[in-house]
Amino acid sequence: MTASLHRLGAGSPAAAYYTNDSQREARPDRRDEYYAKDGDGVWWSSGETVVRHGAAIDAASFRDLCAGCHPATGKPLVRGAGPGHWAGQDCTLTPGKSVSVLWMAGTPEQRVAIEAAHRAAVERALTFVAAEGLVTVRTGAGGVERHRPSDVIVGRFDHYTTREGDPNIHTHCVFINVAGSPKHSGSGRYKSQTHLTIEVEQLYAYQVAVGAAYRAALAEDLRERFGLRYREAGCGQWEIAGPPEALLTAFSKRAEQILDYAGAGATSAQREVAALATRQGKHELPTGAELETRWREELAACATDPWEAARHPELDPNLAMAAARAADREPPFDPPEIPGDGPVARAASALFRHESVVTRKDLLQRALELAGVQGLGIGVVEAELADLEGDGTLLPLAAAEMVPGASACWTSPGIAACEAAMLRAADRPLERTWIAPEAVTTALARDGRLSAEQAEAVRHAAGPDGVSLLQAGAGTGKTTTAAVLVAAAHDSGMRVIGLAPSWVAADELARSTGIPAQAVARWRHDRARATRSDAEPRTDPAALDRDTLVLVDEAGMVSSRDLEAVLSAAQASGAKVVLIGDRRQLASIAGASALRAVAEVVGRSAVLDEVRRQVVDWQRAASVVMARGDAEAGLRAYAAEHRVELVAGAEAAQARVIAAWTKQRARYGDDVLIVTRRNADAAALNARARAVLRAEGRLGPDLIAPPARDREDRLVPLALALGDTLRFGESLPHLGLRNGTRAQVAALVASPDGSARLHLALEDGRVIEAAWDELRRVLRFGRRPTHPKVVHAYAGTAYAAQGRTCSAAVVYLGAGTDAREVYVSLTRHRYEAQVVIERDRLDALCRQRQADPRMPATDTMVLERLFREARSYHEKANVVDYAADRVAFVRDGVLGPPERGAPGIDVGRAMRAAQALREAGAWLGVEHVIVPAWRLIDAFGRRLSRSPAPAVRRLVARLARHLGRPDPERGREPGIER
Repeated sequence: MTASLHRLGAGSPAAAYYTNDSQREARPDRRDEYYAKDGDGVWWSSGETVVRHGAAIDAASFRDLCAGCHPATGKPLVRGAGPGHWAGQDCTLTPGKSVSVLWMAGTPEQRVAIEAAHRAAVERALTFVAAEGLVTVRTGAGGVERHRPSDVIVGRFDHYTTREGDPNIHTHCVFINVAGSPKHSGSGRYKSQTHLTIEVEQLYAYQVAVGAAYRAALAEDLRERFGLRYREAGCGQWEIAGPPEALLTAFSKRAEQILDYAGAGATSAQREVAALATRQGKHELPTGAELETRWREELAACATDPWEAARHPELDPNLAMAAARAADREPPFDPPEIPGDGPVARAASALFRHESVVTRKDLLQRALELAGVQGLGIGVVEAELADLEGDGTLLPLAAAEMVPGASACWTSPGIAACEAAMLRAADRPLERTWIAPEAVTTALARDGRLSAEQAEAVRHAAGPDGVSLLQAGAGTGKTTTAAVLVAAAHDSGMRVIGLAPSWVAADELARSTGIPAQAVARWRHDRARATRSDAEPRTDPAALDRDTLVLVDEAGMVSSRDLEAVLSAAQASGAKVVLIGDRRQLASIAGASALRAVAEVVGRSAVLDEVRRQVVDWQRAASVVMARGDAEAGLRAYAAEHRVELVAGAEAAQARVIAAWTKQRARYGDDVLIVTRRNADAAALNARARAVLRAEGRLGPDLIAPPARDREDRLVPLALALGDTLRFGESLPHLGLRNGTRAQVAALVASPDGSARLHLALEDGRVIEAAWDELRRVLRFGRRPTHPKVVHAYAGTAYAAQGRTCSAAVVYLGAGTDAREVYVSLTRHRYEAQVVIERDRLDALCRQRQADPRMPATDTMVLERLFREARSYHEKANVVDYAADRVAFVRDGVLGPPERGAPGIDVGRAMRAAQALREAGAWLGVEHVIVPAWRLIDAFGRRLSRSPAPAVRRLVARLARHLGRPDPERGREPGIER
């Protein structure tokens, strides 16, 4: 139920997939041909330069266009036409299985109606592709200029079954690699060409959005025709409410076949390889009448009428469970960013929980997914988006490149105001002295462990700026540095409090520095409660004053809204803030790159880059390289030292992880971490680790298996035994437990009624006794109590591991990764780290790019694909990145209209270069020239691109005034330009 993409081969032979008469597909009412014969298939054309829109496809014409030739004259339409010409791109649009099952079980009239709805949805999806400019052409030297083509040519082929004979309506949309040349875009050698070859890079980027557009259009049409309702089916897809899962599974034999071959959790590339490996010829299928009989027999065996079930969606248990989950869900601390129940408002609010800037692709995709479940179409989404933009609820930040008059990304007024307030509160240079220089000198002399780099960081953090930054890479000794800073602050009579994005990080900060620390969310909650207008006054445990130092640890993971609350409160009270973090490690789940935005305003920061955690020299060097942004080089170092293993198959790879973990524990004790990417991998590895510990006699037999919520909030049985190590996934204030707290089962008493009482030994040395039901959060507002959120703690994700230090680590990569996760995973250990890679996933990705995808990839190819993933580095966008005048935005919170520079000047690239130069200056400690100059250039940079001479004169005058020098423009003779 998606838009799947498949790259065709070269020349007219590629058309054989669609025009070969020898391969056939069974259809109930006739023996249809799987690959179109003359007269099957229909052309779709946005410009009708070669074919007529809606005309039947002639096999010979289709073959000619696949070769890049004109079907009427046989002459080349594009450069390189002929046998070596790439034929095009297949985009297959498929509805959910429930639609095909209703079609199979329907009357002739119902089948015709469903087929008509499917064809109309395909038409609407193709219109969406053309309107969004997802298929482009290139002109100019080296093809650097992209344009919207004047004609997109698509061959449509409707098919009705799978290769196992199950009902499966789907349409192959073949984007021919011939497109009309846009007007007024030809230059040089392209000027005389009427057609150009296509680029489908954006089609791949929007693949899920295209599928969502098709599904939304189909859902709207089927709702209007039959009054159907829908339920969510995972991954943004829907199924018709009513027909049970068992019925859909009975007619999904091909999907089950691919799943059995590829395994659970397989990627799309692995499923594609599995589909090729298990494919059989359709000539082996029965004829239409025989297949019709088979379908009726299978339907009778299921004892369910799909149409009758669809008429009573209220009986669908999936809808009931979804409603129960929604009712039990506790509302977030911050209300939805965009008010309203429309699909765009709901999609934008969901995305704004994790981003400050929402892109067009993400917003359209999510809104279309929500619209499909509601039975709404593409038009509803487009109209709501226009309304939200028109009334200012969504603020456009940049224009879409290929969609005239459209926006490429948005923010909200609240987020823009919050970010501007955060930056204003961070801009407190040379405010006053909080920590006496003598106290700093004494604290440094008292602790002889600090290096010169760490000592300089303490001096900088204790300086007169109201907000100071300490950028510390993984393993560079930030906690030791922070402890000396705390000692100096205490000697100066200051109160020091600690904040962190998680309770685990807060507890670690408290242990290492001896100060009270808490999660930022809890600090905000306490502050909100203390400022409420209740009848009785409340004391504010989160209050700050002029004699307070606030240490914010892991500041790179703090959201913009949280950091704004901290910085604004500190500015209002006169408190000093020191932000400690690393932008290269995992980013905040909510908000944007707040630490980066603040660093650009503050200007100068202390930097710790001397790694002290790793003992082995080459590992320490790899950590330094990764801290500087090159995770690929660090991973290559581990591969060169034979610390990276490729293992085929998830089962074998996970077994190898446990073997390496067992070996490391024999050498280093229990201080060994297993780090994964996915929660599902962590759960599987936890089960394997428990089996090993039980075989070693360190874990008793499973005594009970009470219901618990896992890391993905699903209800699963949690097997418990004496000696088990557990991790709590939420805070339990009534027991003094934090989110992320680990505990060992010291004793367990099971009662005949199924309840149990546990004695838990916590990490901090406490021992608590509680019934299993007491380990769940107490919900407010009368909501039903949920089950405890507890998991085994032998393996965990990189997010759970960040901030921890261990003797050794085993890193399991069973899913795609990126630079941040590689950096965090390979910098937790002191002595040893081993990386185990599940090979099949990368092998499938390599095969997708081969001429013959059936040929396995070599180890070298697989490793290079892995290194390519480790090269991927994504940093969330800030609103200020799109401000036309950044200084004005920080001052007033007003974005202003986007401004463009003069032709030939890439203002964005120039600004990024200046920003990089400024960061380099901050790294080197240059403050008095670089920082003020940057702030002035930041305000004048775009004006320089439009009217250079006047802007330069004003810039020089402001620089002169800042440096206390006379204005060089004064006394200049008229008419003389210097």
